[in-house]
Amino acid sequence: MSKSLGEVGQLIERLTALNRNLLRQFATEEGLQLVHVEILQYLTICNRYSDSTQAISEYLGQTKGSISQSIGHLENHDFIKKVQDKIDKRIFHISLSSRGEAVTERLLKKIDMGGSGEFEPVLKTMLTSIQKKNGLKGFNTCVSCKFNQNPKKNTFVCGLTNERLSPDDVKKICREHESH
Repeated sequence: MSKSLGEVGQLIERLTALNRNLLRQFATEEGLQLVHVEILQYLTICNRYSDSTQAISEYLGQTKGSISQSIGHLENHDFIKKVQDKIDKRIFHISLSSRGEAVTERLLKKIDMGGSGEFEPVLKTMLTSIQKKNGLKGFNTCVSCKFNQNPKKNTFVCGLTNERLSPDDVKKICREHESH
C-alpha cells in the first residue's frame, strides 16, 4: 500500500513540477517572475473575499512581505489595481487591470494540461482530503461551501457574511470555504 501512495505522490510531484516549469517559461517570455504569474493566475479564480494580500499569501504559501513586494511590482507595471475596502480601511482588494487580463488570457492559451477534465473529480477529492487531513484552508468554490445558501433559484447568499452572491461569485474560490 505505501508503494502505491508513493507512486501517487510521485505523479503529483511530477505534474506540479511540469506545471511550474511551464509557468516559469511563460513568465520569462512575459518579462515577469514566476510569483507574478501565479498572483495573476490566482486573481482570475478568487472571489471578493479572497482578493487580498493575506489571501494570496495563504494560497501561494509565501510570506505576506514577499507577496506585498510582488503586488507592488505588478501594480507599478499596471497588471493589477488595488482598491481600499469601503468598510475595513486596512484591507485592499486586488483585481486584474486590462493588461493583467491580457496576460492571463495568453497564459490560458499557452498552457494546456490537456485531458485534465476527465481527472478533475478525482483531483478535487484528493485535494479536499489532503487539506482536511492537514488542517489547511479549503480555497474551494463557493458553490460547494457549507455557508453557501440558495434561498431562491440562482439567488445565492454567503452564510458567513449574509451578503448576496452572484452566479459568477459562487464559481470562484474563497479562502473561507468549508466543505459540507
